[in-house]
Amino acid sequence: MKLKNLQILRGISALLVCFFHFRENLNIPDLELGEILFSKGSIGVPIFFVISGFIMVFTTRTIDFTETNVGKEIVIFFKKRIIRVVPLYYLLTFAWIFIGGSFFYYFEGKGFSRLLHSLLFLPEKNVFPVVYLGWSLNYEMFFYLVFGISLFFKTKRYFFIITFFIATYLLGLIFNPENAYLEMVTSYLNLYFVVGIIYGLLLDKIPVSKNIGIIISSTGILLFTLLIFKIIPSDKEILTLFIVSLFVLSFLLFDYTFHCKGNQFLVFLGDISYSLYLSHPFVGVLLKRFHVDGYLSIPYFAVQIALVILVATFLYHFIEKRMINYLKLKSII
Repeated sequence: MKLKNLQILRGISALLVCFFHFRENLNIPDLELGEILFSKGSIGVPIFFVISGFIMVFTTRTIDFTETNVGKEIVIFFKKRIIRVVPLYYLLTFAWIFIGGSFFYYFEGKGFSRLLHSLLFLPEKNVFPVVYLGWSLNYEMFFYLVFGISLFFKTKRYFFIITFFIATYLLGLIFNPENAYLEMVTSYLNLYFVVGIIYGLLLDKIPVSKNIGIIISSTGILLFTLLIFKIIPSDKEILTLFIVSLFVLSFLLFDYTFHCKGNQFLVFLGDISYSLYLSHPFVGVLLKRFHVDGYLSIPYFAVQIALVILVATFLYHFIEKRMINYLKLKSII
């Protein structure tokens, strides 16, 4: 089954984050248009987390634990995740070091500690990774670690992983840890992965009629729109979790219930979403020297987004895909 609409949602999420970081360039005299439209664009990251939870269930659903070697499956799982995430991230991390002109800073003292934490996907207190968007990859890699460990539990793996994340979240509420890694382990953001896992378990088993699907999808999109424009407050963690989860479910129903084909360009944006997500800060730095005021900021914003898509397309076709395919062949997955 091809999840084209879920792929479209990947692209939308990456663009939302991009719009969020570039929003100041869209402000015009007497109207902070960028703030009005995209001040909540960072919500794209939790959407990615729900998608990740779903995809992990979707891609491992055919494992037969009565016939397979569990240890071998876990090794294959980790290899696939590392090959998918690490190469482009490492490449752009070192590119950021060279472009920023701070090469020697990152090989001594605090700079080296920051680089090491970035490469190992370990969070630091009040310090972003070298490529600052890597903070979300810390969560992704932690989720993959727990998911991989859960395979030891075979048919009980989902009970283990859901219980683990809910328990750690509740412990975080009780103890409020100050250590950066424990903050991540107990963060409410991990609940987004749990929602994705639940979707992955239920959607294949419980069909949703078109009438119910229309209600769910229209409600999910409406609530998400109200959240984006701050008509619904986003400071309530559980409310935001519910709305984002319903929004993702809307796109899953486009695949499972409505079987929508999806616009090819939007599907393509989903294909390049990882490259787009990680590389758009480079475009921001490149264009920072070109300062535009007034109403010219609107076409300037459009040029920025077009350039982001072009750069991401290049990275995806000529670097990301090729590195992944090469490493897959080398690792014999």
